[in-house]
Amino acid sequence: SASRFYAAKKKDSKPSKASKSASQDDSSSPPAEFDMSKTKAKMQACIDRLKQNLSTSITIGRANPALLDKVLVTNEKKGGHGSGVPLSQLAQISAKDAQTLMVVLNDEDFTAIAEKGIRDANLGFSPLKVDASTIKVTVPKMSAEYRETILKSISQIAEKHKTQIRELRGTARTDVKKLKIKSTDEVRRIESKIQIEHDAFIKEVDAAAEAKKKEV
Repeated sequence: SASRFYAAKKKDSKPSKASKSASQDDSSSPPAEFDMSKTKAKMQACIDRLKQNLSTSITIGRANPALLDKVLVTNEKKGGHGSGVPLSQLAQISAKDAQTLMVVLNDEDFTAIAEKGIRDANLGFSPLKVDASTIKVTVPKMSAEYRETILKSISQIAEKHKTQIRELRGTARTDVKKLKIKSTDEVRRIESKIQIEHDAFIKEVDAAAEAKKKEV
């Protein structure tokens, strides 16, 4: 449920006629409020992106069709313009064993450019055309040196998303100041709530990163 915080109204002891009229106009509009749910939704989106990045950007030495999710295929016969089409839309991708992915193109005319797309993605894989419509992709085994590189990459990805969450905390605090809430106690309560949400999402980032590291 959304958490909403309201600014306290200051009462005048003996308002004039003009102030009475202004007061009546003010009473018809809702008091200033801070909607915590928007900040929480944006922080949750950071967590969702983090998990997606960890699942598709980190190669842990075991064949998984998701490893080719970012491969784009561009039809060079048509000029090679545009951002390309995801390989997953042009082929059936499956894991033959722990180190091998098999890519079967729906149209053999795309086999050569699909092979090039896999190489150009710089994933460290070795694609090899085995027949008119099939590509074999070898996923390298993990060495100790490569494992350290992967662990470092996981930490870097996690820190990037922590930074995004910290920035959202800063934005939320700025939004609170814009409300010009009179009560300092109320401001402290709101900022405390923002900090609590921030800390909870930071812990989620750490948990996701640690879970990924255990897979390596």
